[in-house]
Amino acid sequence: MLQAYLQLRDRTDRFFESVASRYSDQIVCKPGCAKCCEGGLTVVIVEAVALGIGLGLSKEHVHIQAGQEPLSNSGKCAFLDERGHCLAYAYRPLVCRTHGMPLLLPDAEEVSVCDLNFAGIAPHSSAVLNTENLNAALFAANLVYCQKEGLDSRSRIALDRLAELSGLWVRK
Repeated sequence: MLQAYLQLRDRTDRFFESVASRYSDQIVCKPGCAKCCEGGLTVVIVEAVALGIGLGLSKEHVHIQAGQEPLSNSGKCAFLDERGHCLAYAYRPLVCRTHGMPLLLPDAEEVSVCDLNFAGIAPHSSAVLNTENLNAALFAANLVYCQKEGLDSRSRIALDRLAELSGLWVRK
């Protein structure tokens, strides 16, 4: 039931791998750069389930978290270790996979990109991801998943709740 989401995640990764390859001298983001990794983020259910399963959680444990408020709305993401490395990197959601890369946001007149990347040059339009299209595909995959599971597709799940459930984050 996660197939549509996993395919979208793979296509997104391949797109950004090609951009990073073409613009290797313009991409400053490297392991340990956590400038974009904020606390309090939530994701749609299908993303949370894929992340949770990757971390060893059952889909039922993930489903229970739907609609609950984040445990913290400040600071850095609960999946970051003390060096700024993501402890859930292989399973991270799309919002994390697109950080730092050239994005065309809905209703935006300019391409959004991390101020550390593409210093002094604008990326070619073929290197820009249209987030409206990405989100449409994500919401379609989420709708299908939620309908099959009998869940409200409008619900979101806080990343810090998954980090705590998986034992990767302990609140201080």
